[in-house]
Amino acid sequence: MTRLERIKVASVFIGAIVGAGFATGREIILFFGDGGYLAPLLTGIAMGLCSMLFLYIGKVAARLKKSGVLSGKIFAVAKIAFILVVEFCMLLTMTTMIGGMQKLFGDGIASRVTGFLIAIACVGLSSLGASAVRRINLALVPVLFILLTVLFFKSSKAVEMLPLYPLKSVNYLSMNMLLGGCLAVKDGEKADTKDIIKIGLMCAVVLGAMTLFVYCAASDYPMAEMPIYSLCQAHGMGIIGALAVGIAILTTLAGAAKSLGDAIYSVFPSRAGVTSVLLLLALASYGWDFANAVNLFYPFIAAVASGVFALVFAAFAAISVKGRIDYAVIKKRGKA
Repeated sequence: MTRLERIKVASVFIGAIVGAGFATGREIILFFGDGGYLAPLLTGIAMGLCSMLFLYIGKVAARLKKSGVLSGKIFAVAKIAFILVVEFCMLLTMTTMIGGMQKLFGDGIASRVTGFLIAIACVGLSSLGASAVRRINLALVPVLFILLTVLFFKSSKAVEMLPLYPLKSVNYLSMNMLLGGCLAVKDGEKADTKDIIKIGLMCAVVLGAMTLFVYCAASDYPMAEMPIYSLCQAHGMGIIGALAVGIAILTTLAGAAKSLGDAIYSVFPSRAGVTSVLLLLALASYGWDFANAVNLFYPFIAAVASGVFALVFAAFAAISVKGRIDYAVIKKRGKA
């Protein structure tokens, strides 16, 4: 990979995680509001380092697929079940992001329609494939990082280091890895060890800092529907808050729509058809209440993700062992 390609992969992974709930501070308060800043900091770093794991899984999975290890009816059924569960969560994520964009523009009909149309445009562009999503995230993630840095220094930073609740960190990490991991796995095939390490460290530094920044800023207004936006308004920086939240919504929306679009494309191989289906699904989210969607869907996605990844890692370990055994047997027969 070139340096630019590594940055693009890292941007897609980061952009998939920093959605509306993250940038508004709503989900950070939901998971970490009763703890200290150490939990979100370590969780952010851990999320970044997980990109290395998913890239490696993608690399090994591609190798096993070519060797024929990942074949058979049992694997096919398991794969379909996995895709259905994951993509249902992607649908919930996509519709929540669309609801967040509507809320960002206001409660009036004209404002909500404007936010909805911008979200719809992002969904349409994302349906075009990976290259479109990479461009969106490469342009928006650096801007978001700068904005969150500014908001961090504007916050009171009146937060304690502890307590730390590990289970909440695990749930939050799992919830975000569902989308970030799905996108990273697909880039693993073309990444070597050096690429994987550099991408992982880049993601860890950026996500660790961003999660800490959002936690500190959101802690000033923990009861607000959009804590970050409330902080910005208090400092006469409403436009910066709106821009930060809007960018975060679009990056996660792009990733969720892309993942959902890929699943639809595998059944209905037509880009025009995929775009049409995604837009029809997006229409169902018009008028959704963003705060209620976050409070309802995110814990559910976190619980599903925890179970999914436990099964995936167990299955991957078993498949890897089987692949090594089969390879050893074939090599031994060749010598004989």
